[in-house]
Amino acid sequence: MVEHQRRSFIKKAGAALLFPIATDGLPDVQLKLPNHGNKPTEALASDETFWDEVRGLYKQSPDFINLESGYFSPSPETVKNAWIDRLTEINASPSYYMRTRQFDERTALIEKMSEFIGIGAHEMILTRNTTESLNIIINGIRLDNDDEILRTNREYPSMIQALNQRSERYGTKVNVVDIPLHPKSIEEIVEIIEGGITPKTKVLLVSHIIYLNGQVLPVKEITTMAHKHGLEVIVDGAHAFTHIDISIKEIGCDYYGCSLHKWFGAPLGNGLLYVKEGKVSKIWPLFGDSDYEKTDIRKLAHFGTMPCSNQVAMLSSLDFNNKIGIAQKESRLKYLRRYWTQQLTDVEGIQFFTPLDDEFSGAIANVGIRGLSPRELAQRLFDNYNIFTVAIDHDDIQGVRVAPNFHNTLGDLDHLVTALKELSA
Repeated sequence: MVEHQRRSFIKKAGAALLFPIATDGLPDVQLKLPNHGNKPTEALASDETFWDEVRGLYKQSPDFINLESGYFSPSPETVKNAWIDRLTEINASPSYYMRTRQFDERTALIEKMSEFIGIGAHEMILTRNTTESLNIIINGIRLDNDDEILRTNREYPSMIQALNQRSERYGTKVNVVDIPLHPKSIEEIVEIIEGGITPKTKVLLVSHIIYLNGQVLPVKEITTMAHKHGLEVIVDGAHAFTHIDISIKEIGCDYYGCSLHKWFGAPLGNGLLYVKEGKVSKIWPLFGDSDYEKTDIRKLAHFGTMPCSNQVAMLSSLDFNNKIGIAQKESRLKYLRRYWTQQLTDVEGIQFFTPLDDEFSGAIANVGIRGLSPRELAQRLFDNYNIFTVAIDHDDIQGVRVAPNFHNTLGDLDHLVTALKELSA
């Protein structure tokens, strides 16, 4: 009802639009990318002339080599500029924009995003990050008192904390299954997870890409198996969305949450939640809402006042990803990971905590040096070589997470290889 009243205000106001927009209600986006000459995907992945031009679209600090795109990936300058432009325009007419334009622009953006993803606009909402997206599901899904939730041992801490809170609040039992670091096959992973299912298990939480080491899990096969047991499947796609070429529909999961400020390259503070058609009524909103029907996904998006400038700027991120192509993006990112890891696989003292087969990894790899703690390794890489990574100290994963992106050169990775060889000597 509130949104209908606001829309009514727009019509009654009859004011002229203050900002130039395209016919679909969103600002125009113009991005020129270098011509790749229709090269095959694999050939283009190693075409440094092409990627040098793409690299020119980014502006990164010259003070260090950033090999940590996992937490927050840099945006191309077109996205950053769109973000700043929208912030400037909205700040010039703040309440007017918030009471009129924001609703139509967000609706138009959702329609474009859903088309890009291959889902219905009624199956997604925009959030601020993966944590918010999955908290909506974890704390909102309707379960009976004796129902159980299953997760893996490598889930993100915020998701584990959300599950623990649910357990403390409602008594929901949470079981854990251990995923091998170097699986023999997809079937092995599926069988291990299946072995953790009990007659009371009703929900499975699994990461698409494990944040600790970049390990890609076969979520499609896992979902198929879980559905045979009648489970609802929640996928943490924080690191997977537009990092690897995926189809949420093809995966078949019931819920998928991701952060758009990671590999999608959107401004900081953007996320997405997908809820399969027919599942919305099973979820209580995280924030109370009585304006929408129980079957309307918009009931899950009652967040109060939101920073609109970084949302609308995602149109530039969408344009960038469309023009690069997700299959091409995945191919390049895997090429970068192979480039540096293959130079170190036989070096004495160096350990990899990521399965390096393309089937099980993307851009991210976790590497360690015997005798150095993860924190010591990360500090020495930064202090002695100006290379920024992140230390991962987690049970059987004891290294630094390396996550290169389009802004990185092969020279950056050569420098990393040299540093690791010297530190391991």
